[in-house]
Amino acid sequence: MVEIASQIVLCLVLAALIGVCIGFIIGKAFGGQKKVVYASTSGMNNKVQANVYNKPLIRSAPRPGGKDDLKQIEGIDSEIEEKLNALGIFHFDQIAKWNLKNCHWVEEYFTLEDDQIREQAWVKQAKNYATKINVRSSSE
Repeated sequence: MVEIASQIVLCLVLAALIGVCIGFIIGKAFGGQKKVVYASTSGMNNKVQANVYNKPLIRSAPRPGGKDDLKQIEGIDSEIEEKLNALGIFHFDQIAKWNLKNCHWVEEYFTLEDDQIREQAWVKQAKNYATKINVRSSSE
């Protein structure tokens, strides 16, 4: 009985090793290397690979005070605002915290033109509006 069990375990180990080797060979043959290009502020045509790690931070719902009117940012119309809200972006301070990778992710996700967010200065405008809101809130 022990002899049969040890033969079964040996066969399972060999099958696992063979499977790993075959998977490695197939992965090398057909997987290929995907080139990832990272953005730099000096290059105009550099793109950031849009993946989940570049997605901006989102909220499940607006704050109790209500959502901000994102249409105040030049370049955001009602259609883009609806898309941003559906994604979980409701406030100026969320956009103000975006980095270059976040901007490229949003551009690719919404199929906007390359560098549209940077050229229209969404982040800078959002910082200005977020500052105004904070000043207004603290003075009340």
